[in-house]
Amino acid sequence: MTELIRTETTDGLFLDGALWQPQSTNTLPVDAFLLIHGTGSNFYASGLLETFARQAVAGGAAVLRINTRGHDGIATIPTRSGSIRGGATYERIGDCTLDVTAWVSSLAAKGFARVVLVGHSMGGVKAVYSQAHAPHPAVTAIIGISPPRFSHQRIASHPRGEQFREDFGRARDLVARGQPEQLLAVTQPLPFLATAAGYVEKYGPEDRYDYVPLLSRLKCPALILLGSESIKTSPAFDGLDTALAEVAAGNPTIACEIVAGANINCTGCDDVPFTRGAAWLADTSDSSNSPQNRY
Repeated sequence: MTELIRTETTDGLFLDGALWQPQSTNTLPVDAFLLIHGTGSNFYASGLLETFARQAVAGGAAVLRINTRGHDGIATIPTRSGSIRGGATYERIGDCTLDVTAWVSSLAAKGFARVVLVGHSMGGVKAVYSQAHAPHPAVTAIIGISPPRFSHQRIASHPRGEQFREDFGRARDLVARGQPEQLLAVTQPLPFLATAAGYVEKYGPEDRYDYVPLLSRLKCPALILLGSESIKTSPAFDGLDTALAEVAAGNPTIACEIVAGANINCTGCDDVPFTRGAAWLADTSDSSNSPQNRY
């Protein structure tokens, strides 16, 4: 059973989503999965998160697929006082704390006490960022599927980084000339339409959205799934497996697993993230319930 629902953020934006209710007994250590889309996507897109949702519901857990204010490329977001521009072109990633908090609170109000955030690509970055900066007590775990690393120097110095340097230089120059809202068609780390100021803020040398250092701030366990092909080919994933392994070595609540042969969308193996995630959640639950970890 699917129910269309709407939530309101504390800054007055209305966001839409779909709640999938299971028809079978829950066999998973979670009441509901909150699925966060990637750049330019939305709560009803087909693909990886749709597959995850169907598998989770079959396992007896509820699933809430959501829109953030960064849904689609360019979007109109309703508010109580009219509409504002949104979508990947205009969003500020830091605002994800408002979106995720609103959606998790909506689930908690419906009686879902154990919520697992599942984010694909940019959605994985938002899942970690939101819980590092605004943790919600109902969030018991995070599963990030192909979340890229926002590291300016790493992307710029990659063998395929020339186009990124050109895109970033154009954006920075426009901001310096007083044209921050000028739209740019950029190609790295992925093709999308961005404002000059938004691109500089998102991919600047300050690395505001590099989630790797944020993992140690989480109050819940997290699993990061990376495709081996993404690591080989994408500047945004170069060396990420090594960096995450170092974090996991010093923090037993953080795990990183590589999906062999997978790209960022797990094309041809889009059923693997749920299988891996469910197994990890079961192991994490067993560990937290062991006598030495109960207190």
